[in-house]
Order: sequence, then structure tokens, then C-alpha cells
Amino acid sequence: MLEIFAEESGKLQNVYAPLPLGVHIGFCLIATALYIVLFQRRKTYNYLCLLAAVDLTLIPQFATQSAVIGTLFFVEIALLAASCVFSYKASKAKKLAAANKSHEPAEEPSDDAEEDAPEKAEEKDSEPSDEDSGEDE
Repeated sequence: MLEIFAEESGKLQNVYAPLPLGVHIGFCLIATALYIVLFQRRKTYNYLCLLAAVDLTLIPQFATQSAVIGTLFFVEIALLAASCVFSYKASKAKKLAAANKSHEPAEEPSDDAEEDAPEKAEEKDSEPSDEDSGEDE
């Protein structure tokens, strides 16, 4: 697999961006599409943080100054930490919502069920039982 990357790029890659530019852009486009879909479905901000972190990895393709790389390092760390915090909060809220849903009181019987109950009790009383039949064997 590494040979494919090496063949595509005839020149030596810089130390900070070992993937060829075309492959790196493709990776970022796929990751961006994936994180946008995940954010739309799950509505948690950790996916936006991950999206920004992945897309910022393109910067070393164009800027290799140590100040830029150092700043990018701290920004990436901050975005990944924020993603962890958002993910933790979202999972905690989801668990709390599930716990609240399971502890909700059961639904009260409808009015129709209450009206049918006395009629069924009267039917049981009107049916003769084996003991009341008076037949002795």
C-alpha cells in the first residue's frame, strides 16, 4: 500500500505531511462528509470538533514553519480534548434520558378498560360453578 503512495508522488514529502497532497485531500473530503452526516444524525458537537481537527491536518502540506506546526499541535490537542468532553456530555445525557424514560409511571388504564371490568366480573358471577351444581356422585 505504501508503494501506491510512493508511486503517486514523485517528489519527497515533507516530514509533517507524509501523505501526498491528492491522497490527503481525498481523505479529508471523505472524513468531512462522514462527520457532517454524523453531526446531522446525532446532533453532538464532538463530530464538528473532529471534522475541524481532520481538516486542519492539511495545513502542513502548505506551511512547514515551526511556529505554524507548533500552533497546529496545540489547536489539534484542544480540538481532540473538546471532542472528548462533548462526547462524554452527550453520552451522559443519553444515559440520563434513558434512565428517566424507564422510570416513568406506567400508563393509566383507559376509560374503556374500566367500563369493561365490571361487566366481566358480573359474567363470572352469573356462571354456575361445579360446586354449585348440586350434583353428587
